Formats: sequence, C-alpha cells, structure tokens
Amino acid sequence: MTIIDRRQEPWQQEDSERRQRRAALMAAAAFLGLIAVLWLWWPAGVVLGLAAGVAAVARMGRRMHAEAEEALIADALSIDEDELWQEFRRLRVRLGDDWPAFRRAALVVTRQQSASSAVLRRELGVTTADAQHLLQLLETEGFVGEARGTQPRQVRVARGHAESLEELLEA
Repeated sequence: MTIIDRRQEPWQQEDSERRQRRAALMAAAAFLGLIAVLWLWWPAGVVLGLAAGVAAVARMGRRMHAEAEEALIADALSIDEDELWQEFRRLRVRLGDDWPAFRRAALVVTRQQSASSAVLRRELGVTTADAQHLLQLLETEGFVGEARGTQPRQVRVARGHAESLEELLEA
C-alpha cells in the first residue's frame, strides 16, 4: 500500500499564503471600489437632478414669457382703429422733440425686423447714445422687446404692418 504524502514543501506553503493574501486584498479593494462608486454616484445623481430641474424651470419660464408677450400683442391688436389713432396722437405729444427720430426708428426697425443700436446708427446716421435712447423709447412704447445681451431685440410689429404703421406715424 502506497501512502501519499500530503505535506507541502515550504516554498509551496509560502506561495499558497501569498495567493490567499492577494485574494483577500483583491476582495477588500473590490469592496472599497464599490463603496467609492456608490459614494460618488449619489452626489452625481443629486447634481444631475438639480441640473435637470433648473433646465425645466428655465424652459417653462421662456414658454410663459412667450405666452405673455403673445397675449400682450393680441390685446394690442384688439384695439379699435379710432383708439389707435388717438393713442398715436398722444404718443406724438408725449415724445415731443424725440418724435421725428422715433418715427424713423420705428419704421426702420419694423421694415428690417432687427432692433439694435448698430442698425439704427447705420440707417439713421445717429450717435450710439442717440441710438440707445431710441431703442429705449421703442421698448417703452412696446415696439421692441427688452435687451437680450448682444443679440438684437425682438421686434413686436410684423413686417407686413410697416405700411399701416407708416400711415399711423405720419398722422
């Protein structure tokens, strides 16, 4: 009968111990990696959620602003013609000396559908300060929208109404 010697050589025992230590370290590293991923994922989820919320609020704000402007324009279009003539007469009196420049600026902006100080300077031959003053008057009277950084302002009078606007402004 042959007896199998189950004893290991010392070098084999060291190799086995090294493998066991390596396996334990790998398991610990995997566990720490999982903890780190979960720890990092939670704040990332919160940040992504906040960013999505801010984007949704901004989108709704723009939509509400556009609806409010459309309602304002719809109200303006529902004015009786006699009331419109009277309003333009009041506007002419209210603006006084600024009326001729305002009239020309309103026509230029309506025809070109672009309201910026550069356009007014080029088309009317006025200074930058005068162009900005005219834009402010146009905004106050509702011909153009408010400033949007470096972009031209939104023109609230359609190009197709330029002839009737000219008729009203000449009165």
